[in-house]
Amino acid sequence: MIQNKYHKPIKQNLEYIEKQIADGAKVLEIGPGFEPFSKATDFCGWTMEEKGRLPNYKTADVSTEMLPYKNKEFDFVYCRHVIEDLWNPVNALKEISRIAKAGYIETPSALCEMTKDVDGGVNIPWRGYNHHRYIVWSDNGTLHILPKFPIIEHIKFEEDKLQKLLEHPFLWCTFFYFENEINYKLYQMGREQDFVMFDGSYIKLIEKGISTSIREAVTYSKKVYEME
Repeated sequence: MIQNKYHKPIKQNLEYIEKQIADGAKVLEIGPGFEPFSKATDFCGWTMEEKGRLPNYKTADVSTEMLPYKNKEFDFVYCRHVIEDLWNPVNALKEISRIAKAGYIETPSALCEMTKDVDGGVNIPWRGYNHHRYIVWSDNGTLHILPKFPIIEHIKFEEDKLQKLLEHPFLWCTFFYFENEINYKLYQMGREQDFVMFDGSYIKLIEKGISTSIREAVTYSKKVYEME
């Protein structure tokens, strides 16, 4: 059983992100939650629930629509725990690239999505978050996006080892920065494409995602703690 679940933003990481943003910058948060990003001047979500609570709030379905902003209108875009939920993350990434000069994207890590008991409650038997559509990791400036299929529940891992790794709060997430344009790789199923379900290539991609997400998160956490 995982004792501590790091669902909320990490305080040291928020401070690190804030330091990357110049004073007076125009900053958009996409998918604001209960704790809006402190540097955001504008907000965009898919429902009207936040209107009135947040300044300069607009609505858009980032899976299908153009975001209601001009090209490169924002100095920085902050998008935390949104991409993995979308049925069409490519549209969102293209639109973020269009409207932003730079930005930050955060998702659960591949390690987190493959570990049991990370969702709400105690002793949750499924892997990752039940409502997520994708496993996402960062590797050398590229955001990798792999569809999350039910077969992940039948892949054998050393469960205790995965849960032990998640005692490190930074291993829960993927932390991705970009300038001007988001480099991404969306994996697709098919013999002539990136993987097929039953030849082991899908599992190998997941294993690669886990090991890469651990490496990248540890490297990133060292940068954050060095700036404290």
